Amino acid sequence: MTKIVKIFFVLSMVGLMSACSNTFRSDVSRFHELPKPHGETVSIVPSDPAKATSLEFASYANIVGSYLSKQGYVPAGDGKADLIVELDYSVDDGKVLVRSSGSGFSFGYGSYFYNPYWYSPHWGYFGGYGGYGGYGGYYGSEIRSYVKYTRKLSMIIRPNIDGQRNLFEGTVESRGRSKDLPKLMPHMVQSLFTNFPGTNGSTDRVVIELDKN
Repeated sequence: MTKIVKIFFVLSMVGLMSACSNTFRSDVSRFHELPKPHGETVSIVPSDPAKATSLEFASYANIVGSYLSKQGYVPAGDGKADLIVELDYSVDDGKVLVRSSGSGFSFGYGSYFYNPYWYSPHWGYFGGYGGYGGYGGYYGSEIRSYVKYTRKLSMIIRPNIDGQRNLFEGTVESRGRSKDLPKLMPHMVQSLFTNFPGTNGSTDRVVIELDKN
């Protein structure tokens, strides 16, 4: 009985960790007064003029451009654009987080509850099924540290006329252990264009299922 409970719990935790590792989560904020597109031409430029000649920016602009085309916008090419699309992106230096976790398992059964988060300063984490004088277990605590980065993407759409206010302002913010923007940017752009243009003045949690292969 105890062995079965152990195996079930371990497999459940492995499944949960696997599910988390195969999703990309971000918070997407959007403000807009964007009319429905009718073939307006667009030109994509960096918010930071220093990135104008950047090959990295050109790569991200191509990704955004493909999504804009699906919405009904047309690249301006060498002509004058109806709309200007400004892009910016960044990743911070990261924040060191410390996590304490158990290095062993001990299970029991009784009144059908389990809580691995009770804490004893002498023994680390304590958990187990209680009731009926059932079993419990101690954890040997293990301290681990890791760095979590904040990645951001912002996009502004405005008329190509001086003095006109913005039609769309969107920001994607995600946190994770990777700061590899070239790898993450396709997911961030997809998040931005999920249910585009979105509800004005809203922040939505967008979860993207990633390819497991």
